[in-house]
Amino acid sequence: MDIEDRIARRQRTGDRRRLVLDEQQLSPVWHREEPIGRGPLIERLLDHFDPVFDGRAPPDGYLHGPGGAGKSAVATALADRLSASLSPPSDAVFTTTRGGSAPGVSFVYVDLRTADSAFEFSHAVLDALVAESVPRRGVGTDELHERLERRVRGAGPVVVVADHVGEPETVDVATVAERLDGVAGAFAWLAVGRADPDAVGVPDDAVVVDVEAYSRATLTDVLAARADAGLGQGALAHSAIRRLAEWAEGDAGVALSALLGAVEAASGDGDPVVDDADVEAGMAAVPWPCVPLGRVLALPENRVRTLACLVDLPPEERAPVGECAARIADRIDLTAATVERFLYELAETGVVERVRVDDSGGPGRPPSRVDPRFPTLAFRRLARRWNEDSSA
Repeated sequence: MDIEDRIARRQRTGDRRRLVLDEQQLSPVWHREEPIGRGPLIERLLDHFDPVFDGRAPPDGYLHGPGGAGKSAVATALADRLSASLSPPSDAVFTTTRGGSAPGVSFVYVDLRTADSAFEFSHAVLDALVAESVPRRGVGTDELHERLERRVRGAGPVVVVADHVGEPETVDVATVAERLDGVAGAFAWLAVGRADPDAVGVPDDAVVVDVEAYSRATLTDVLAARADAGLGQGALAHSAIRRLAEWAEGDAGVALSALLGAVEAASGDGDPVVDDADVEAGMAAVPWPCVPLGRVLALPENRVRTLACLVDLPPEERAPVGECAARIADRIDLTAATVERFLYELAETGVVERVRVDDSGGPGRPPSRVDPRFPTLAFRRLARRWNEDSSA
Protein backbone atom coordinates (compact mmCIF):
# COMPACT_ATOMS: atom_id res chain seq x y z
CA MET A 1 0.00 0.00 0.00
CA ASP A 2 1.57 3.32 -1.11
CA ILE A 3 1.25 6.73 0.60
CA GLU A 4 -1.75 7.83 -1.47
CA ASP A 5 -3.57 4.61 -0.63
CA ARG A 6 -2.86 5.09 3.06
CA ILE A 7 -4.16 8.67 3.02
CA ALA A 8 -7.26 7.66 1.05
CA ARG A 9 -7.93 4.87 3.50
CA ARG A 10 -7.94 7.27 6.45
CA GLN A 11 -10.14 9.69 4.52
CA ARG A 12 -12.80 7.07 3.87
CA THR A 13 -12.63 5.70 7.40
CA GLY A 14 -15.13 8.37 8.46
CA ASP A 15 -16.66 6.76 11.52
CA ARG A 16 -13.72 5.21 13.31
CA ARG A 17 -16.07 2.64 14.81
CA ARG A 18 -16.78 0.92 11.50
CA LEU A 19 -15.54 -2.65 11.18
CA VAL A 20 -15.59 -3.03 7.37
CA LEU A 21 -14.45 -0.24 5.07
CA ASP A 22 -14.14 -2.12 1.78
CA GLU A 23 -15.59 -5.63 1.77
CA GLN A 24 -14.26 -6.42 -1.69
CA GLN A 25 -10.73 -6.37 -0.29
CA LEU A 26 -11.66 -9.21 2.08
CA SER A 27 -13.30 -11.42 -0.53
CA PRO A 28 -11.59 -14.68 -1.56
CA VAL A 29 -13.27 -14.41 -5.00
CA TRP A 30 -11.80 -10.98 -5.80
CA HIS A 31 -8.27 -10.35 -7.09
CA ARG A 32 -6.12 -7.26 -6.72
CA GLU A 33 -4.82 -5.54 -9.84
CA GLU A 34 -1.29 -6.01 -8.49
CA PRO A 35 -0.82 -9.52 -7.05
CA ILE A 36 1.33 -9.59 -3.93
CA GLY A 37 4.43 -11.75 -3.70
CA ARG A 38 4.21 -13.23 -7.18
CA GLY A 39 6.86 -11.18 -9.01
CA PRO A 40 8.97 -14.20 -10.07
CA LEU A 41 5.89 -15.99 -11.45
CA ILE A 42 4.88 -12.89 -13.39
CA GLU A 43 8.37 -12.72 -14.90
CA ARG A 44 8.21 -16.39 -15.92
CA LEU A 45 4.87 -15.84 -17.62
CA LEU A 46 6.14 -12.72 -19.35
CA ASP A 47 9.03 -14.81 -20.65
CA HIS A 48 6.48 -17.29 -21.94
CA PHE A 49 4.48 -14.50 -23.61
CA ASP A 50 7.59 -12.80 -25.01
CA PRO A 51 6.69 -13.47 -28.70
CA VAL A 52 3.58 -11.27 -28.37
CA PHE A 53 5.79 -8.20 -28.13
CA ASP A 54 6.82 -8.90 -31.73
CA GLY A 55 3.23 -9.53 -32.77
CA ARG A 56 3.62 -13.33 -32.77
CA ALA A 57 1.62 -15.98 -30.96
CA PRO A 58 3.28 -17.56 -27.91
CA PRO A 59 3.38 -21.33 -27.51
CA ASP A 60 0.40 -22.94 -25.83
CA GLY A 61 0.89 -23.33 -22.09
CA TYR A 62 -0.45 -24.69 -18.84
CA LEU A 63 -0.09 -22.86 -15.54
CA HIS A 64 -0.76 -25.20 -12.66
CA GLY A 65 -0.28 -25.49 -8.94
CA PRO A 66 -2.16 -25.99 -5.68
CA GLY A 67 -5.33 -24.13 -4.76
CA GLY A 68 -4.94 -20.63 -3.42
CA ALA A 69 -1.46 -20.17 -4.90
CA GLY A 70 -2.36 -17.00 -6.81
CA LYS A 71 -2.72 -18.57 -10.26
CA SER A 72 -5.99 -16.83 -11.11
CA ALA A 73 -4.83 -13.55 -9.59
CA VAL A 74 -1.74 -13.49 -11.79
CA ALA A 75 -3.55 -14.80 -14.88
CA THR A 76 -6.30 -12.18 -14.72
CA ALA A 77 -3.89 -9.34 -13.97
CA LEU A 78 -1.57 -10.26 -16.84
CA ALA A 79 -4.42 -10.80 -19.29
CA ASP A 80 -5.90 -7.41 -18.41
CA ARG A 81 -2.61 -5.53 -18.65
CA LEU A 82 -1.43 -7.23 -21.83
CA SER A 83 -4.84 -6.76 -23.41
CA ALA A 84 -4.72 -3.03 -22.65
CA SER A 85 -1.14 -2.73 -23.93
CA LEU A 86 -1.18 -4.91 -27.02
CA SER A 87 -4.72 -5.51 -28.25
CA PRO A 88 -5.92 -3.65 -31.34
CA PRO A 89 -9.15 -1.62 -31.23
CA SER A 90 -12.08 -4.01 -30.94
CA ASP A 91 -13.72 -2.68 -34.10
CA ALA A 92 -10.57 -2.54 -36.24
CA VAL A 93 -10.42 -4.30 -39.62
CA PHE A 94 -6.96 -5.44 -40.75
CA THR A 95 -5.92 -6.11 -44.33
CA THR A 96 -2.14 -5.60 -44.22
CA THR A 97 0.70 -7.90 -43.40
CA ARG A 98 2.61 -7.29 -40.21
CA GLY A 99 4.48 -4.02 -40.21
CA GLY A 100 4.24 -0.56 -38.77
CA SER A 101 0.45 -0.53 -38.97
CA ALA A 102 -0.04 -4.26 -38.46
CA PRO A 103 -2.57 -5.67 -36.01
CA GLY A 104 -1.58 -6.38 -32.44
CA VAL A 105 -2.08 -9.41 -30.24
CA SER A 106 -5.41 -9.78 -28.44
CA PHE A 107 -5.67 -11.27 -24.96
CA VAL A 108 -8.92 -12.79 -23.75
CA TYR A 109 -9.58 -14.13 -20.25
CA VAL A 110 -12.26 -16.84 -19.99
CA ASP A 111 -13.47 -18.22 -16.66
CA LEU A 112 -14.58 -21.76 -17.46
CA ARG A 113 -16.73 -21.83 -14.34
CA THR A 114 -19.14 -19.50 -16.08
CA ALA A 115 -18.27 -20.27 -19.72
CA ASP A 116 -17.90 -24.01 -19.81
CA SER A 117 -20.18 -25.08 -22.66
CA ALA A 118 -19.05 -24.75 -26.28
CA PHE A 119 -21.57 -21.95 -26.79
CA GLU A 120 -20.59 -19.99 -23.68
CA PHE A 121 -16.89 -20.43 -24.43
CA SER A 122 -17.19 -19.06 -27.96
CA HIS A 123 -19.49 -16.31 -26.73
CA ALA A 124 -16.98 -15.21 -24.08
CA VAL A 125 -14.09 -15.10 -26.56
CA LEU A 126 -16.07 -13.18 -29.19
CA ASP A 127 -17.60 -10.80 -26.64
CA ALA A 128 -14.12 -9.81 -25.47
CA LEU A 129 -12.97 -9.08 -29.03
CA VAL A 130 -15.79 -6.87 -30.32
CA ALA A 131 -17.22 -3.58 -29.16
CA GLU A 132 -20.88 -4.43 -29.69
CA SER A 133 -22.82 -6.75 -27.42
CA VAL A 134 -22.92 -10.37 -28.60
CA PRO A 135 -26.45 -11.81 -28.38
CA ARG A 136 -27.15 -14.99 -26.44
CA ARG A 137 -30.52 -15.72 -28.00
CA GLY A 138 -31.27 -16.48 -31.60
CA VAL A 139 -27.73 -17.64 -32.39
CA GLY A 140 -26.12 -21.07 -32.21
CA THR A 141 -22.60 -22.27 -31.59
CA ASP A 142 -21.85 -22.62 -35.31
CA GLU A 143 -22.91 -19.04 -35.98
CA LEU A 144 -20.75 -17.82 -33.12
CA HIS A 145 -17.82 -19.69 -34.67
CA GLU A 146 -18.46 -17.99 -38.00
CA ARG A 147 -18.60 -14.56 -36.36
CA LEU A 148 -15.43 -15.31 -34.44
CA GLU A 149 -13.65 -16.40 -37.61
CA ARG A 150 -14.70 -13.18 -39.36
CA ARG A 151 -13.43 -11.17 -36.41
CA VAL A 152 -9.97 -12.74 -36.32
CA ARG A 153 -9.50 -13.03 -40.10
CA GLY A 154 -6.51 -10.88 -41.05
CA ALA A 155 -6.00 -9.82 -37.45
CA GLY A 156 -3.14 -10.61 -35.13
CA PRO A 157 -2.99 -13.66 -32.88
CA VAL A 158 -5.53 -14.14 -30.10
CA VAL A 159 -4.26 -15.52 -26.78
CA VAL A 160 -7.02 -17.13 -24.71
CA VAL A 161 -6.36 -17.51 -20.97
CA ALA A 162 -8.73 -20.30 -19.90
CA ASP A 163 -8.99 -20.41 -16.12
CA HIS A 164 -10.14 -23.22 -13.81
CA VAL A 165 -9.70 -26.14 -16.20
CA GLY A 166 -10.25 -29.66 -14.95
CA GLU A 167 -12.71 -28.96 -12.15
CA PRO A 168 -15.75 -31.24 -11.70
CA GLU A 169 -17.96 -28.67 -13.46
CA THR A 170 -15.46 -27.57 -16.12
CA VAL A 171 -13.72 -29.02 -19.17
CA ASP A 172 -10.13 -30.16 -19.46
CA VAL A 173 -7.24 -28.63 -21.39
CA ALA A 174 -7.74 -30.94 -24.35
CA THR A 175 -11.29 -29.64 -24.80
CA VAL A 176 -10.14 -26.01 -24.69
CA ALA A 177 -7.54 -26.75 -27.36
CA GLU A 178 -10.10 -28.61 -29.48
CA ARG A 179 -12.58 -25.73 -29.33
CA LEU A 180 -10.00 -23.20 -30.45
CA ASP A 181 -8.72 -25.53 -33.18
CA GLY A 182 -12.28 -25.67 -34.49
CA VAL A 183 -12.23 -21.94 -35.29
CA ALA A 184 -10.11 -20.73 -38.21
CA GLY A 185 -7.64 -18.15 -36.96
CA ALA A 186 -4.36 -17.68 -35.12
CA PHE A 187 -5.14 -18.78 -31.56
CA ALA A 188 -2.89 -19.66 -28.67
CA TRP A 189 -3.99 -20.62 -25.18
CA LEU A 190 -2.79 -20.58 -21.61
CA ALA A 191 -4.83 -22.96 -19.47
CA VAL A 192 -4.86 -22.50 -15.69
CA GLY A 193 -5.70 -25.25 -13.22
CA ARG A 194 -4.72 -27.40 -10.27
CA ALA A 195 -4.48 -30.86 -11.82
CA ASP A 196 -1.39 -32.64 -13.03
CA PRO A 197 -0.80 -31.91 -16.75
CA ASP A 198 -1.40 -35.51 -17.80
CA ALA A 199 -4.72 -35.64 -15.95
CA VAL A 200 -6.24 -32.79 -17.97
CA GLY A 201 -4.90 -33.61 -21.42
CA VAL A 202 -2.06 -31.11 -21.76
CA PRO A 203 -0.30 -31.89 -25.08
CA ASP A 204 3.40 -32.72 -25.06
CA ASP A 205 4.36 -29.58 -26.98
CA ALA A 206 2.72 -27.18 -24.50
CA VAL A 207 4.86 -25.26 -22.04
CA VAL A 208 4.12 -26.16 -18.42
CA VAL A 209 4.61 -23.47 -15.76
CA ASP A 210 4.49 -24.67 -12.16
CA VAL A 211 3.65 -22.50 -9.18
CA GLU A 212 4.12 -23.41 -5.55
CA ALA A 213 1.94 -22.51 -2.59
CA TYR A 214 2.57 -19.20 -0.86
CA SER A 215 5.21 -19.17 1.82
CA ARG A 216 3.95 -18.31 5.28
CA ALA A 217 5.66 -14.91 5.16
CA THR A 218 4.21 -14.02 1.76
CA LEU A 219 0.72 -15.16 2.74
CA THR A 220 1.01 -13.01 5.86
CA ASP A 221 1.76 -10.04 3.60
CA VAL A 222 -1.24 -10.88 1.39
CA LEU A 223 -3.59 -11.04 4.37
CA ALA A 224 -2.14 -7.93 5.98
CA ALA A 225 -2.62 -5.91 2.79
CA ARG A 226 -6.20 -7.10 2.38
CA ALA A 227 -7.09 -6.48 6.04
CA ASP A 228 -5.40 -3.09 6.04
CA ALA A 229 -7.41 -1.99 3.00
CA GLY A 230 -10.69 -3.62 3.98
CA LEU A 231 -11.03 -3.18 7.74
CA GLY A 232 -11.11 -0.21 10.10
CA GLN A 233 -7.99 0.78 11.95
CA GLY A 234 -7.12 -1.63 14.72
CA ALA A 235 -9.90 -4.04 13.75
CA LEU A 236 -7.59 -7.04 13.44
CA ALA A 237 -4.38 -7.68 15.35
CA HIS A 238 -1.30 -8.64 13.38
CA SER A 239 -0.95 -11.72 15.57
CA ALA A 240 -4.32 -12.90 14.22
CA ILE A 241 -3.09 -12.37 10.65
CA ARG A 242 -0.02 -14.49 11.38
CA ARG A 243 -2.25 -17.13 12.95
CA LEU A 244 -4.42 -17.29 9.82
CA ALA A 245 -1.39 -17.48 7.52
CA GLU A 246 0.16 -20.30 9.53
CA TRP A 247 -3.11 -22.25 9.70
CA ALA A 248 -3.91 -21.92 5.97
CA GLU A 249 -0.72 -23.73 4.88
CA GLY A 250 -0.05 -21.48 1.89
CA ASP A 251 -3.61 -21.39 0.53
CA ALA A 252 -4.70 -17.76 0.13
CA GLY A 253 -8.27 -18.75 -0.74
CA VAL A 254 -8.63 -20.70 2.49
CA ALA A 255 -7.01 -17.91 4.52
CA LEU A 256 -9.25 -15.21 3.03
CA SER A 257 -12.33 -17.38 3.49
CA ALA A 258 -11.49 -17.74 7.17
CA LEU A 259 -10.81 -14.00 7.44
CA LEU A 260 -14.14 -13.10 5.85
CA GLY A 261 -15.83 -15.68 8.06
CA ALA A 262 -14.25 -14.06 11.09
CA VAL A 263 -15.61 -10.70 9.95
CA GLU A 264 -19.06 -12.26 9.59
CA ALA A 265 -18.80 -13.65 13.13
CA ALA A 266 -17.68 -10.27 14.48
CA SER A 267 -20.45 -8.39 12.69
CA GLY A 268 -23.11 -10.04 14.83
CA ASP A 269 -22.09 -8.31 18.07
CA GLY A 270 -21.62 -4.81 16.66
CA ASP A 271 -18.06 -4.58 17.96
CA PRO A 272 -15.70 -3.00 15.37
CA VAL A 273 -12.98 -5.50 16.29
CA VAL A 274 -12.30 -9.02 15.06
CA ASP A 275 -11.15 -10.80 18.21
CA ASP A 276 -9.55 -14.20 18.72
CA ALA A 277 -12.90 -15.93 19.16
CA ASP A 278 -14.08 -14.53 15.82
CA VAL A 279 -10.91 -15.75 14.11
CA GLU A 280 -11.38 -19.21 15.59
CA ALA A 281 -15.00 -19.19 14.38
CA GLY A 282 -13.87 -18.18 10.89
CA MET A 283 -11.34 -21.00 10.75
CA ALA A 284 -13.81 -23.54 12.17
CA ALA A 285 -16.25 -22.69 9.37
CA VAL A 286 -13.72 -23.78 6.71
CA PRO A 287 -13.74 -27.56 6.12
CA TRP A 288 -10.42 -29.14 5.26
CA PRO A 289 -9.97 -29.71 2.38
CA CYS A 290 -12.60 -27.32 1.07
CA VAL A 291 -14.26 -26.35 -2.19
CA PRO A 292 -13.27 -22.79 -3.25
CA LEU A 293 -16.05 -20.24 -2.95
CA GLY A 294 -15.54 -19.04 -6.50
CA ARG A 295 -16.57 -22.47 -7.70
CA VAL A 296 -19.64 -22.52 -5.43
CA LEU A 297 -20.86 -19.05 -6.42
CA ALA A 298 -20.45 -19.90 -10.12
CA LEU A 299 -23.07 -22.66 -9.83
CA PRO A 300 -26.52 -22.06 -11.38
CA GLU A 301 -28.69 -19.64 -9.40
CA ASN A 302 -31.09 -22.23 -7.97
CA ARG A 303 -28.22 -24.31 -6.64
CA VAL A 304 -26.64 -21.30 -4.95
CA ARG A 305 -30.00 -20.49 -3.36
CA THR A 306 -30.32 -24.10 -2.22
CA LEU A 307 -26.89 -23.97 -0.59
CA ALA A 308 -27.68 -20.64 1.06
CA CYS A 309 -30.65 -22.30 2.77
CA LEU A 310 -28.59 -25.37 3.64
CA VAL A 311 -25.95 -23.42 5.57
CA ASP A 312 -28.69 -21.77 7.63
CA LEU A 313 -29.95 -25.16 8.84
CA PRO A 314 -28.43 -26.57 12.04
CA PRO A 315 -26.67 -29.93 11.55
CA GLU A 316 -29.49 -31.91 13.12
CA GLU A 317 -31.92 -30.55 10.51
CA ARG A 318 -29.74 -31.61 7.57
CA ALA A 319 -30.68 -35.29 7.98
CA PRO A 320 -32.04 -37.35 6.41
CA VAL A 321 -31.55 -35.98 2.90
CA GLY A 322 -35.24 -36.05 2.00
CA GLU A 323 -36.31 -34.15 5.11
CA CYS A 324 -33.43 -31.70 4.65
CA ALA A 325 -34.64 -31.07 1.09
CA ALA A 326 -38.19 -30.50 2.34
CA ARG A 327 -36.99 -27.93 4.90
CA ILE A 328 -35.07 -26.07 2.19
CA ALA A 329 -38.02 -26.23 -0.21
CA ASP A 330 -40.19 -24.54 2.43
CA ARG A 331 -37.89 -21.50 2.17
CA ILE A 332 -37.59 -21.13 -1.61
CA ASP A 333 -39.82 -21.58 -4.63
CA LEU A 334 -38.58 -25.08 -5.51
CA THR A 335 -40.13 -28.47 -4.90
CA ALA A 336 -38.65 -30.86 -2.36
CA ALA A 337 -37.93 -33.34 -5.17
CA THR A 338 -35.96 -30.72 -7.09
CA VAL A 339 -33.97 -29.70 -4.03
CA GLU A 340 -33.22 -33.34 -3.21
CA ARG A 341 -31.95 -33.87 -6.75
CA PHE A 342 -29.73 -30.79 -6.41
CA LEU A 343 -28.29 -32.09 -3.14
CA TYR A 344 -27.42 -35.47 -4.65
CA GLU A 345 -25.83 -33.78 -7.69
CA LEU A 346 -23.83 -31.45 -5.46
CA ALA A 347 -22.67 -34.42 -3.40
CA GLU A 348 -21.42 -36.14 -6.56
CA THR A 349 -19.24 -33.14 -7.41
CA GLY A 350 -18.01 -32.74 -3.82
CA VAL A 351 -19.63 -29.39 -3.05
CA VAL A 352 -21.53 -31.08 -0.22
CA GLU A 353 -20.93 -34.37 1.53
CA ARG A 354 -23.36 -37.02 2.69
CA VAL A 355 -22.31 -38.10 6.18
CA ARG A 356 -23.89 -41.17 7.69
CA VAL A 357 -25.73 -40.58 10.96
CA ASP A 358 -24.81 -43.60 13.10
CA ASP A 359 -26.91 -42.84 16.15
CA SER A 360 -30.31 -42.92 14.43
CA GLY A 361 -31.41 -45.89 16.53
CA GLY A 362 -33.97 -47.05 13.98
CA PRO A 363 -34.08 -50.16 11.78
CA GLY A 364 -32.73 -50.25 8.25
CA ARG A 365 -29.98 -48.26 6.61
CA PRO A 366 -28.79 -45.28 8.71
CA PRO A 367 -29.78 -41.91 7.23
CA SER A 368 -27.20 -39.45 5.99
CA ARG A 369 -26.69 -35.78 6.82
CA VAL A 370 -25.79 -33.17 4.20
CA ASP A 371 -22.68 -31.21 5.20
CA PRO A 372 -21.23 -28.30 3.17
CA ARG A 373 -17.68 -28.77 1.94
CA PHE A 374 -17.08 -25.04 1.49
CA PRO A 375 -16.46 -22.16 3.94
CA THR A 376 -19.91 -21.56 5.41
CA LEU A 377 -19.55 -18.22 7.20
CA ALA A 378 -17.81 -16.57 4.27
CA PHE A 379 -20.31 -18.12 1.86
CA ARG A 380 -23.22 -16.82 3.91
CA ARG A 381 -21.86 -13.29 3.65
CA LEU A 382 -21.00 -13.51 -0.05
CA ALA A 383 -24.30 -15.21 -0.90
CA ARG A 384 -26.15 -12.39 0.81
CA ARG A 385 -24.37 -9.88 -1.44
CA TRP A 386 -24.89 -12.15 -4.44
CA ASN A 387 -28.61 -12.32 -3.72
CA GLU A 388 -28.82 -8.53 -3.38
CA ASP A 389 -27.06 -8.08 -6.73
CA SER A 390 -29.32 -10.65 -8.40
CA SER A 391 -32.42 -8.90 -7.09
CA ALA A 392 -31.28 -5.46 -8.16
